[in-house]
Amino acid sequence: MTLFEALTAARQRIDRLDARLLLQHATGCSHTDLLARPETPVSAPACAQFAEWVARRAAGEPLAYIVGEVEFRGRVFQVSPAVLIPRPETEVLIDLALEKLAGLANPKILDLGTGSGIVAISLALKCPRAAVVAVDLSPEAISVARNNAGRLDANVDFRQGDWFSPVAGEHFDLIVSNPPYVADGDPHLELDGLPFEPRLALTDGADGLACIRHIAGAAAAHLNPGGWLLFEHGYDQGAASRNLLTAAALKSPTTFPDLAGIDRVSGAYFQSGVIMTDVQQRIHATVTGSPVVLYMKGDASFPQCGFSSMAVQILKACGVKDFVTVNVLADAEIRNGVKEYANWPTIPQLYIKGQFVGGSDIMKEMYQAGELQKMLEGIAQV
Repeated sequence: MTLFEALTAARQRIDRLDARLLLQHATGCSHTDLLARPETPVSAPACAQFAEWVARRAAGEPLAYIVGEVEFRGRVFQVSPAVLIPRPETEVLIDLALEKLAGLANPKILDLGTGSGIVAISLALKCPRAAVVAVDLSPEAISVARNNAGRLDANVDFRQGDWFSPVAGEHFDLIVSNPPYVADGDPHLELDGLPFEPRLALTDGADGLACIRHIAGAAAAHLNPGGWLLFEHGYDQGAASRNLLTAAALKSPTTFPDLAGIDRVSGAYFQSGVIMTDVQQRIHATVTGSPVVLYMKGDASFPQCGFSSMAVQILKACGVKDFVTVNVLADAEIRNGVKEYANWPTIPQLYIKGQFVGGSDIMKEMYQAGELQKMLEGIAQV
């Protein structure tokens, strides 16, 4: 079989460009070879490899997984089904990160959910004096990322673990992330090759905001003064992301569009030197002193508003038997202070392990999605 015959047969089953690229990879020939010497015979092993790859592509498997690599920002990165395939939209995140790093001589950078390492490696190569740490829960993803860094000669400290766990006590000038942000059950998860990509890297198994909510809520504890948090998200999550950044007391929450004008990245910065009032110090001591704290009207045995009653019932439905309640009606300073502390205008307010979660409406949404139950694992006593 010649190059021309192999290519002609493949085009009956898959896209023309995909067929050409697969044939080039299978035979080692160039595009010029295909054009100038189409009569060149294809060896039996290359022909068998090409036929297998065409069948896989016809079944919907992404081209990048078949050939094991993809180009991103002018560099070739290796990929496997353990990591997401890099998308052009992520370039927006990297460009914004470089903008925020401008003027910093030796910045410390944290990439959460690094996957194939494209963000961490791109930043490390562009900022060679930066100290870059990249975290991922998947050992397989860390292996792919380390291999990419080695091939591209990028100095990145890769650590395996869940979000901020591997960097406890450390602070950074920039935190970046492309977290799972597709809602569970979204029909797009079954389209365009996504069934072949790691589900854990695509969806949080809940409303699409669980990981963003966690990252935003914990970022301030790991940012240096003036440090930025930037993360990628879905086209319809800009407003929700800004609300989460506001609730986390980060400053200037902003959403940035991609080249198509679609909301793609949101971020905010950490402002130091904020001195808590006596009331806020009391609130801080309360929310960090118990695993579950609910600021409400009334108490668990006698809620004095419908929203507070709903919040109590949701916690009980999650199996939480013992939780601290603070009756804001008994102390006007606490009632006003907790709104300022969380930058949240309404009561009730739920805190889990010191992290502000939200009011009754958010609690209801998270409960219905199963997300609240996950946050309370190890706390609930069913």
